[in-house]
Amino acid sequence: MGLDTGNGTPYSANSPYSVETSGNTNAGWVDSEPLKVDVEGLRDYAKDMVSQQLDLANRKMNLNDLFSGPYEAWGGTTLGEAMYLRSQLAANASELFSYLDNLGQSLFNVGSAAQTIADIYGAEDATQAASVNDVLFAFGAPGVSRPAGLPSHIGQTYSEAVREASAEAAETPVVANSPDWDEPQTLSETPYQTTTVSTDPNTGQKLQTVTMNVPGGGGVVQTITIYNSKGEVLSTTSTRTVTSYNPATNTEVKTVTSGNSTTRTTTAYDDDGLVANEKTQNSTTGENGKVTETGSREVTVDQNTGMQTETTYNAEGETTGTTYTGKETEGQLTVDKPLSAEYDPTLNGTLTNG
Repeated sequence: MGLDTGNGTPYSANSPYSVETSGNTNAGWVDSEPLKVDVEGLRDYAKDMVSQQLDLANRKMNLNDLFSGPYEAWGGTTLGEAMYLRSQLAANASELFSYLDNLGQSLFNVGSAAQTIADIYGAEDATQAASVNDVLFAFGAPGVSRPAGLPSHIGQTYSEAVREASAEAAETPVVANSPDWDEPQTLSETPYQTTTVSTDPNTGQKLQTVTMNVPGGGGVVQTITIYNSKGEVLSTTSTRTVTSYNPATNTEVKTVTSGNSTTRTTTAYDDDGLVANEKTQNSTTGENGKVTETGSREVTVDQNTGMQTETTYNAEGETTGTTYTGKETEGQLTVDKPLSAEYDPTLNGTLTNG
C-alpha cells in the first residue's frame, strides 16, 4: 500500500507511475518463511566458483597471441601508422587481461564467502546465534567482528590474508629491473666508482647500485643490493663485465660473469662497422673449478641481402632453433599527422575556392 494522504487515497495514486511504484516497492518476500541455509549446497557452490576460476585462468592462456601477434607483425622500426596500431592492440589486450584477472579473483572471493558462511552455519551450536552480520563478515565488510560460531580451525579472512601478503611482499626482494623503482639518486661519484639508490614506494625497499671501473683492464663490476624498509639486506648480486677489442681482426669479445655463470659474446664486424657474425657461449663453473658449457647462440648476417640468421644450440652442440629476420626498413618513431589530414585536399592546397 501507498502512504495515506489523509483522504483515504494512497500517496502513489497521485503519481503518474502509481502502478510501477507499487510494483517496485512491494517487498512481499519480507513476509516469507525464514531463510534456510543449505550448508552442503554452499560448499558445493564454493567448489564450483574455484573450478570456474581455474578454468578461466587456463583458457586465458589461449589469448596470449593478442599480445605477441602485433609485435610479431610489426616488429622493430616500422611505419608510424603500424606502430600506432600495434600500441592500440597491445593496450586493448592489456585491458582484456586485467578484466579477466579481476573476474577470476571475483569468482574466488565469492566462493570463499560462500565457504565461510557454510562454516559459520555448519556448527550445530552456532546455528541460532548466526546473523546477517556473519554474511557481512564473510564478504570482508569493515567493522564486523569475527562470528562466535565460526570454528577456530578456519583459516584467515580475505582481509587478514591481504595484510599478511603485504607484509611478506615487504620482505621479498623486488627484482632489480622492476618498473616500480623510482628515479635513481646519485649518492657518491668518483672517477672509478658511482653509487646510486632507488626506492620502491609500494614496499619501502631500497635498491643500491655500486658501479666500479676496475683499473688496468679489469672491466666494470656492478653490485646491486636490495634493502627492506628497516635497512636490512634482502639480497645482493655482483656482475663483472670485461670487454676487449682486437683491431687486427675487427673483433670484440665481451665476457659477463655473475655468480658461477658466464656469458662470452664474440662479435665480428665488417669493413663498414656492421655486425657480420656474433656468437654467444654460456657456461657455469662448479665448486671444483670445472667449466661446463650450457648452450650457445650464433647470429650471422648476409651482407648482400641483409637477412639475419639466429641459431641456438644446447649443451651438446645440437641445434634447438633457427630464426630468420629480414633487413630492417626505414621508418619513423611517431605519426606526423593523421591519414585523414595527410590526404585532405583542403589542407594541402590542392583544392581552393573560386
